[in-house]
Formats: sequence, structure tokens, C-alpha cells
Amino acid sequence: AAHTTASTRRTALHTKVRELFEDISGTPMADADGAASFIDQGLDSLVLTQAALQVKKHFRINITFRQLMEGCRSFDLLVDHLDQALPPEPVAAPVAAPVAAVAAPVAIVAAPAAPVAAPVAMAMPTFAPAAPRADAPMLQQLIGQQMQLMQQQLALLSGAPAAAAVPAAPVAVAAPMAIQAAPVAPVPAVAAPAEVSGGVSYDVKKAFGAIARIHTTPNREITARQQTRLDAFVRRYVERTSKSKAFTAEHRGQMADPRVVNGFRPATKEITYQLVVDRSKGSRVWDIDGNEYVDVLNGFGMNMFGWQPDFINEALHRQLDRGYEIGPQHPLAADVTARICELTGFDRAALCNTGSEAVMAAMRIARTHTGRSTIVLFAGSYHGTFDEVLVRAGRGARGIPATPGVMSGVFGDVRVLDYGTPESLEFIRENADELAAVLVEPVQSRRPDFQPREFLQEVRAITEKSGACLIFDEVITGFRAHPGGAQAMFGLRADLSTYGKVIGGGMPIGAVAGKREFMDALDGGAWNYGDDSIPTVGVTYFAGTFVRHPLTLAAAKASLDHMAAAGGALQAQLNLHTAAMADELTAFCREVGAPLEIRHFASLWRVSWLEDHPLQDLLFAMMRSRGVHILDNFPCFMTTAHTRDDIATIKSAFKESVAEMQQAEFLPGRAIAPRGFDAANPPVPDARLGRDKDGQPAWFVPDPAAHGKYVKLQA
Repeated sequence: AAHTTASTRRTALHTKVRELFEDISGTPMADADGAASFIDQGLDSLVLTQAALQVKKHFRINITFRQLMEGCRSFDLLVDHLDQALPPEPVAAPVAAPVAAVAAPVAIVAAPAAPVAAPVAMAMPTFAPAAPRADAPMLQQLIGQQMQLMQQQLALLSGAPAAAAVPAAPVAVAAPMAIQAAPVAPVPAVAAPAEVSGGVSYDVKKAFGAIARIHTTPNREITARQQTRLDAFVRRYVERTSKSKAFTAEHRGQMADPRVVNGFRPATKEITYQLVVDRSKGSRVWDIDGNEYVDVLNGFGMNMFGWQPDFINEALHRQLDRGYEIGPQHPLAADVTARICELTGFDRAALCNTGSEAVMAAMRIARTHTGRSTIVLFAGSYHGTFDEVLVRAGRGARGIPATPGVMSGVFGDVRVLDYGTPESLEFIRENADELAAVLVEPVQSRRPDFQPREFLQEVRAITEKSGACLIFDEVITGFRAHPGGAQAMFGLRADLSTYGKVIGGGMPIGAVAGKREFMDALDGGAWNYGDDSIPTVGVTYFAGTFVRHPLTLAAAKASLDHMAAAGGALQAQLNLHTAAMADELTAFCREVGAPLEIRHFASLWRVSWLEDHPLQDLLFAMMRSRGVHILDNFPCFMTTAHTRDDIATIKSAFKESVAEMQQAEFLPGRAIAPRGFDAANPPVPDARLGRDKDGQPAWFVPDPAAHGKYVKLQA
């Protein structure tokens, strides 16, 4: 009997293991040679890495990629290992007499049929399982449970009405190990979806990330005064930027560009186009009309040294002369990754083309290393452009698509929580053992004033204890806030971190860096020449045609070397300039009653609205008309190329634009006497104090051409 039990268990293990390998590889494995190695059967390292994770997940036995290459390299050897590692099956109790039990016949009484026309309420039929036997093996119990569940589902599909639970009659079998089902809670045949949706429609109020915000409903609340001021501004703006507008109109048919239509409103349709820029240097850009602008957009944060800094230009020219071949390894790749590790304190780094690719790689690494699938991220964060992060929160923290074109099935293993709340901490704590990773944008670019240091420290403690991977998305904050990023400022260390933007020196780049045990999932870990060492860690997929482009490497090395030479003083100075400017502009808004603030973190700043007004985005067009290159509602950035005069231009353009918005009644406000205005001392005899047409205090004198009338005294 013991031999039969062992044989049955090994057969069940063989069957299950082959099923797992077949599901992963897509290759039939039922008749595969049990003694042949997995490599000889054509299974590559990617398949074996996934197989190790699935075996570990299913049997709760730790199996590594290296074991599948060596000691457990075939089905026979793997089953031997599992058979020894799994708990032994209980021995069957002796039976008094070998008499087959005959089940008493059970009368089956059909319920009365309901009339055809009447709807039938379909309740889930339940079947009370037989009491479990102590000698039932684990795998056989599982099979029994699955068979019962199938019976319930078949009964439901066949249209059978609900029946009372009927205890299963015991059936004697030849083998002493009867397959019996362990008691389980009733399981519904179909789980309720997290959120029912036939598709995702465009909703400008829920527009995600950099998606084009298109308002098509005409604004019917514009007053005659507002319309007059709006028309005057539109004429002025178009006259100044006519070539950019003509360029946009000419090429709209061929160029599908979301940014060209961003911010569309019927009332401002005639100025809905981007400035077309054909030249830049330092803090300035020039459009094709010849207008000069102080740039505050700065490539969405990738520009920290101004446009065309000499040290990067020289590096690019040197490499351009040497060549920019794609495919071979390049010596600069070692320099760049070494410098990233030096500045961040991480063990290893890998390069890619964009920050989005870096985040995608980090999520794969986390899942590969932990063998888990669920990833937590936070509402309001921005992690790039691939489907799994284009997500917003549904019911129960389930992810749902944030944009049309993304399918809800992508988010089965994604949970979206509120950032920085006690409830989110509790969710992470309760589910920590099931999480592959917690993905964090430590300071969200859309909310730079919110910097939850204590929350992040608690997340770090929870993930460290549970073995979940903590990923910091520092594509924006990395190297800009501090050489060590936000992590250095907050005094903690993630397991993986993603970078981009600044380190490219103007060229497209992404990077993922982290602790050795996580990063080894990209290349299998360390091995040496001249001995029998081999890669010992299972790998995930990570590749790209333009990864390690020589021109990008040259610019990145120059950028990183420049920051290393300057130390943290470079970022510290930028941070001080940004804070001083933001504080002054916020104080101005409070003084004049404008519902805005300038919120900031490090050298990132953005205009934040305290309340909504229909045409508030005109503020950005007005700043452009005053020589500041800014995009509607996007984060802005300070660079080392910005001078005191540049900062003065930014402040002046902002203040004058706010004043113009208030004068046109697009924004509320209160009249403030101009600086230096002395209401107690008339500048000339007979001057009277009053308010001008814009509501500002002013001095008026008698009009010599009209008796009894007054005119404003010009300063």
C-alpha cells in the first residue's frame, strides 16, 4: 500500500509539473522524456526562469533557475526533489474487512418546472462535500475540490434550479487513498468584475498625464467686456506668432501630434498651436517668427544645463567624428553605468532609451526576483506611456484604464492607492506578502509640494520585511533634486530606481539601477572566465535596438561627469533660486487676490490653481506673449543657464499676465495700489484721488478741453 501511495503521488507530481511547463513554454510536455534535460528539450533560460517561479508558487517549495539547470534539470529529477521536499502523505488507517461498500441508492426528485414564460431565478447549486479523510493526500484533495466546483458550474449552466445540499455518499475504492474533497466555502461561478465598462471614453475632466485636453463645448459665460479683451489679446498673439500658426495649419493634415491640439477650446481656437522653435542656446529659444523666449519648460525636465552647453556639444562632436554604430558594445557604456552607481550608491545599473522603458524593466525585474505578480502604485503618479501604468483607481483599489485604447485586462495585477494616506499604508501592510513591488514617484510632478517622507519610510520598512521590491521612479527627481535623487534627500534607499531626462544631457535615455540581487535578473548575475562558474539567476526580457547609442552615451558621460565635479552644490543652488522665485510669486498672488500658487520641489515648479475659471489657461499664452516659453499646466524647471535677468523676466511676465487676466475679468482679484503710490500726497495741486477703468487707484486732474471733466494724470 505504501508503494502504491508513493507511486500515485509521483504520478500526480509528474502530471502537474508537466502541465506547468507546457503552459509556460507552449510546447506539449505530456510525452516528453522524463530523463532528458530541459535544455535538451529546447527550453531556454527565459522559460526556465518562469518555470522556477511557477513551481515555487504552486508547490510552495523554493526552486531556483540554477537548480533547473543542474540538480533538477529534468522532469524525473525535479519530481524527485519535490517528492522529498513536500510533506509526506499520511498513512491510511487499516480496514477491518476488505468488503466493498455499496452506496445506498439516492432518489432524485425533480423540482416542479416553472412556466416557460416566467423568469427563473438561477441560484447557485451547492453540494456538501463528504467529510475529509485524514489519509487523503493533498493533491487528491485538491482534485476533488476542483471536480466539485465543476459540478456546481455545470449545474448552473444547465439551468437547474437551486437544490438543497446533498451529502456525497462515500464510495470505496481499490486503493486505500480515497480521493475526497476537503470542506470548502461555496464559490460563485462568476466573480463580480471590479468595474463594469464596455470601453473607455474620452473625458477631458479625467484626462490623464500628457494626453491632449480637448474642450469642445462653447463657453457661454463670457461677458461682453471679457470678449472684447479676449479678441484684442488673440489679435496681438497671432500677429506676434503668425508663422507658427501658418506652419500648424499647413501640416495638420500629415502631422498627428497631440500637443498641437492640447488645451483646445472654441473660445481660444485661433491661438491653439504650439510655438515652432528652430534655434536655442543657454536659457533661450527662438521661434520661426524671430521671437526670443526664456525657456521654463526645458524639455519637460530633461534640460538642467541650458540648451547646447559647451561641454556636451564638444562630447557630441567628438563622438560624431568617431561614429555612432549600433549593435557592438561601446566603451562609454561602462563609464556611464559606473558613474550612475557612484552618484546613486546602487550596485548595478542598466541603460535603455526612455524613462518609460526603465519603469517597465523595473516592474519585470521585481516580478522575476520575487516570484509574485501584484504591483501597487499611487493615484496622481506618472510612470510613462506603456499600458500597465496608464491606470486610475477603480473600486477596491483595482486598476481601470485611464485612457481609451488600453484594455482593462492589463490591470489584473495592479492596485492603485491614494498617495500618502494611512489607509494606503494599511493596505500595503495587510497584503505585503503578496506584493511583487510598490512603485512610487516620491514627489509627484503634478503635486510637488506634497513630500510624504514619513509615509515613504514606513513603506520602506514594510517592503523590506516582506521581501517586496520598493521601486522609486526618479525619472524627474533623479539627479535634479540631488546627486542621489529624492532618496538622498529623504534618507532612505529603494531596491530599484529608474532614471532618465537629466542624465541624457539632451539625448534620449533611460536607466534602471538597484541592488545586486534585483539587477542580476537582467543578465544572470556574476560569473568568471577560467573556471566552471555560470550565470545562476533566472533572467527576464530586456532589450532595445537603440540602447547604448554612442551619441547618447557621449552626452550622458559628459552630463554625469559635470555633476560629479560640481558635487551637490549645483543642485542646491538651483533649488534655492527656485524656492525664492516661487515664494515671491505666491506672495504676489495672495496680495492681488489671484487664486494661484507656485508650488515647487527642488528646481521643479508649477502654476497651481486654487479654484477653476473658464479661461484661466490664457495665463500661459499671455506669458508666452511676454517672452516666456511655457506650456499650459505643465511642470517648469530651473536650469544652471538661467541668469538673474532671466528670473526677473519670468517674474515680470507672470505678474503682468495675472494683472491682465484680472483686468479682463478672467480671474478675480482686488485692486492694489501700485508700489510707491502715495494716496496722502497729491502729485500736483487740484489732483483728485480716484480709480481708473481697470480699478486701480490713480490721480485725476481737470480736463482743459472739457469743463467739469477729469483725466487720469499719467506718471
